[in-house]
This record gives sequence, C-alpha cells and structure tokens, in this order.
Amino acid sequence: MNSAPLRIVHLDTERTWRGGERQLFWLARELEKRGHENWVACRKGYPLDVESRKAGLRVFHLQPWGEMDLWSAFRLRRFLKTQDISFLHAHTGHAVGLGALAALGTNVRFVATRRVDFPLRTNPLSRWKYGRLRKMAAISEKVRDVLIRSAFPSHRTTLISSGIDPSGYPQAADRSRLRKTKGYPENDLLIVNAAALVPHKDQGTLIRAFQKVYRVMPGSRLLILGEGPLKGALEQEAEKLGLAGGVEFLGHRKDVLEYIAMADVFVLSSVEEGLGTILLDALAVGTPTVATRGGGIPEIYGSPEAPELVPAKSPEDMAQGILTVLRSPEEASRRVARGKERVSRFTAAAMADRYEDFYGSLEK
Repeated sequence: MNSAPLRIVHLDTERTWRGGERQLFWLARELEKRGHENWVACRKGYPLDVESRKAGLRVFHLQPWGEMDLWSAFRLRRFLKTQDISFLHAHTGHAVGLGALAALGTNVRFVATRRVDFPLRTNPLSRWKYGRLRKMAAISEKVRDVLIRSAFPSHRTTLISSGIDPSGYPQAADRSRLRKTKGYPENDLLIVNAAALVPHKDQGTLIRAFQKVYRVMPGSRLLILGEGPLKGALEQEAEKLGLAGGVEFLGHRKDVLEYIAMADVFVLSSVEEGLGTILLDALAVGTPTVATRGGGIPEIYGSPEAPELVPAKSPEDMAQGILTVLRSPEEASRRVARGKERVSRFTAAAMADRYEDFYGSLEK
C-alpha cells in the first residue's frame, strides 16, 4: 500500500465492550504503531472510550440518540473536514448509518467492517446507508457470503479475519493458582461459556447439554459469564432442570480470560456467529474447546469436520463433545496443541496488514 501515513476515524457508538470493540481497539493500536493517525469516535465514559484513552489513542466523543442523529452526524462531519481525515471506518451496523450521514459532502473514504452473519435488512434506510460504503470488510467467509446474498456487491467486499493480541493473557498452566484465587476446588470439572445472554448465543442448549454431563459427572460445574435479556429465563431453565447447584451465572466480568484459563473446557453454543473471537481467546490461553458449527466458527478450526465442532441446537451432541474432553486428558491435550497452531493465524498484526491493504486499495 501507499507508505504515506493515513488519518483514520474508527466509529463505534456501542455502550458495551464486546468482540467488535476489542477488534477496533486492537486495530487502531496496531495501526498507530505503524505511523498512521487514528481517532476512536465513541461514547464518553464507556469501555471503548476508557480503554482507548488508557492506551494513548485519540478520542472523539459522540452521544448520538440513534444512528440518524443529525446533530452528531454534523459534529462528526465537521471533525472529518477540519482534521483532513482519509478514512471513516464504521465498525457496527448503527455506526454505518451515522457514518453515512457524516460522510456526506466530504472527500473521506467511507468503509465498514461487518462482524455478524445476519442478512442486511432490505428497508430503504438500510439500502441507503450500505450503498454509501466504498468497501466493506467481512470477518469470515460466512459473513461475506451472507453480504453477497443480501445483494451487497461482491467486488466491494473483502475478507479480513479478526485477530487478537494475546500478550499478557493468563495461561491454562496457571489453572491451580487461578482456581485458588477465585475459590474453586482443584478437582472440580469447570465448563465455561462467555457470551451475551441473547438468542443467537443459545445458552439454553448448553444448559440442557450440561444436564446430561452433570448426570454422569456430578462434580462438574457450568460457569456462564455475560449479561443480556435472557438471563432470567436461563436461570429458570437451570432451576427447572435441577441444576441450580451446578450452574453459576457470573454476569459481565473483566477477568473473563482468567475464568477461561482455569476451565477444563470452554464451550461456545452459538447458532449464528460472525467468527467467534472468544474462541481465539480460549485457544490462546490453552484451554480445550467445544463449539458449534454456527456461522463462521468452522473457519477458526480449518474445517467443519474438526473434532472440536458439534451441530448447533443439539444438546446430545454438545454433551458428548464436552464429555469427550473431560474423560480424555489425551484428547484435551491434542485440542490444546491444535488450538495453539490455529490461533497463530489470527493475530492483530496480521489483521492490521490486511486493513492496510484494504485502505490502500482505495488510495489508488
């Protein structure tokens, strides 16, 4: 790509700190190291703002009431012009709407990243805002296929897998120490899930799978980390199945990686998933995994037939996958070794390389 430094605004107005916000943060930080000038446009006081400022990244604060907030779009447009910004990069669907308004009347190149494998909506607003994009990056082949089936032009889509920066991650080798600090006995069999409590993450299937595991391994425990609208219903499901003593809902945790590192197995039960970067975290810390074939998840493992993968929405298959790991230390070790090899392909540096090419293709 052109070696001249780029001036990029990364736009994300979410209040949460989930996979997309982490990806934006790692990308901006990596590009900053390479001499590009980055601004994170986000809500003041929320996790993305806090983490960005802590890392020394420039921040532009917005408080939009929605994606069509004309005042926020006007302020952002004025900023783009006065700072001579090269690229406005929207990192969520709502950011695409606000960014499309802000980019009107500017020379900024407007791009986005698509992280979910949901079809684009077909209403006039959706068609307008996505039609304003010069190019869109999809984080998996599955996401790219869904975009193309949604009539987004294939020549304006690029595959750029998510990447992580595992420096400073806890490691499964510290499992005993981590369990001691969090009050879990060494001999407990810990199954961990970390995801928003929303329909497509499908923790209901995981709870029903755990019931089958619990019957044959009563020393096992399921720890579910995350918040969301389904929390009450999932708690009721666990109680109804007689699992109140075996399932713990721990809410949103900043130390989620420590819980993953001290687990005997990490499970992702999603029906739909753009890629599943939490699985990359689990592979990086050295915890064996079980995951569904939902969305782009198989791309992490290299094949839909990988032994780590089970059908979505099947408690029986998920339970068998978990039991395979818990009963066989040899299989657990094999999965850890395979995971270390696979995660080496999904680094923040490799992601930044691809985005430099992505931006550069529009500089020509």
